[in-house]
Amino acid sequence: MFTVRAGEDFGVKPRVAWYTPQVLPYSQTFVANQLAALRGVDSRLFGVESVPDIAAPGKAWVLESDCTFGRIQSLLFKATRRSPALHGALKEFDPSVLIAHFLQCAWRVSQVAKSVGIPLAAMCHGSDFLTLRGSRRHQSWSTRQLAGNWRVFIEEIPLFLAASAFLRNRLLEAGVPSSRVAVHYLGVPIPDGAGLGSAKERSGVLFVGRLVENKGCGLLLTAVGRLASGRRVDVTVVGDGPQRSALEKQAADLPSSAKIHFVGKLQQDAVFRLMRQHRVLCVPSTEVASGASEGLGLVACEAAAHGRPVIAFDTGGLRETLIHGTTGLLVPPRNVGELAEALEAVLSDDSLADAMGRAARQLATERFDLSVQGHRLHELLVTRDLISGRHSREAKPG
Repeated sequence: MFTVRAGEDFGVKPRVAWYTPQVLPYSQTFVANQLAALRGVDSRLFGVESVPDIAAPGKAWVLESDCTFGRIQSLLFKATRRSPALHGALKEFDPSVLIAHFLQCAWRVSQVAKSVGIPLAAMCHGSDFLTLRGSRRHQSWSTRQLAGNWRVFIEEIPLFLAASAFLRNRLLEAGVPSSRVAVHYLGVPIPDGAGLGSAKERSGVLFVGRLVENKGCGLLLTAVGRLASGRRVDVTVVGDGPQRSALEKQAADLPSSAKIHFVGKLQQDAVFRLMRQHRVLCVPSTEVASGASEGLGLVACEAAAHGRPVIAFDTGGLRETLIHGTTGLLVPPRNVGELAEALEAVLSDDSLADAMGRAARQLATERFDLSVQGHRLHELLVTRDLISGRHSREAKPG
C-alpha cells in the first residue's frame, strides 16, 4: 500500500502530477477541465510534446521544450520508457501521486514513476483498453507493448480509474483486482440554463467526434438518407479524421433534402454553441474489429448538460449517459433503420424533444457535474491513501 508523503502533514497542499503525452490538443479538453476541477491540491501537468491548442490550468512541464536536447530526449523516452529529464522534473515537484490519462501512456510513464517512487493511477477512457483485446493487426506498437506486459502492468498500478462502469467490468474481466478499480466519470461543465431554448426554436442533428470507423458517422449518414426521402434533414458534422473524404462523398450522394455540413475540428466553446443551436445529438458509435468502442461518450454528457436529447447506438458505456425513452433513445448497434426512426421521433415532436431535453439536463447535473466529480476524485484519492485528506473542505464544490 502506498502512503501519503510526510510533507503533507505540515499544512502543505497535496501535490498531484498528471501525465498525457501531448500538452494539450483540442481533443483532450477534458484533461484541462479535470485539472481545474480537482480542488484542494497543487496540480501540475507533465507531457512529452507541445500541442498548444488549449492552455492547461496552472503550470505544465513538457519534455521537448523544457529541457536541453528535448527532441532527442523525447525520442529516447518513446523508445526506452526512460527519461532522466522527466525523472528529475517529477522528483523536483515531489507529488503524492501521478495520474496518467490512457493506459498506453500509463505503461510508458510507469517506469519513470517507479524510479521516482511515485504511485501511479491509470485513467482508462475506452479504446485505450478495448483495443488490447481486438485484432492484433489493427493494434498500434504501444498497444502491443502494453498487451504483452499486461500482467506486469496490473501489479505496478495501485489504482485504475475507469471512465464508466462498463470499463470497470471489462477491467475486472481482464484480471485487474476489484480493490484496484474505481469508476470515475470525468464530468462536464453544467452551463446556466439561460439561452438553452425550446425544441421549436431548434432543428437539426449534431454529430461530434473523430471521423473514424468506430464513431459511426457513416451509419448516421445512411440513416439520414432514409429519413431525407420524405423531409429535409440538416446535419452538422464536427470533427476530422481519415474518413472525412469518404464521408463527404457519401453525403454528396444523399437526397438533396439532406443538408450535411462538415465544419472540421472546433474548440469546446464552439461545440457548445452548436449544441444550443441543434435539436438533438447523435452518437452512432459501434464496436469494430480493432476493439475500439465508446468507453463512455463524454460528448453525450455535454449535450445532456445543454438540455439536448441524445440518440445513440447501445454500445460500450453509452447506456450510462442516457436513460432510454426519458433523456434520449438507445438503438440496437448498426441498425440504421431504427436509428432513422429514432431521429424522426425527436425531430418531429416538439413536446418529446423538450421533455427529453429537460430530463437529460437533470441527469447530467446529478451524474456528470464537473465540479462534483472533481470533489469525488479528491475523496477517492484520500480514501485510497494516495493524498492527504487535510484539505478536503477546500476541495468541496462551490
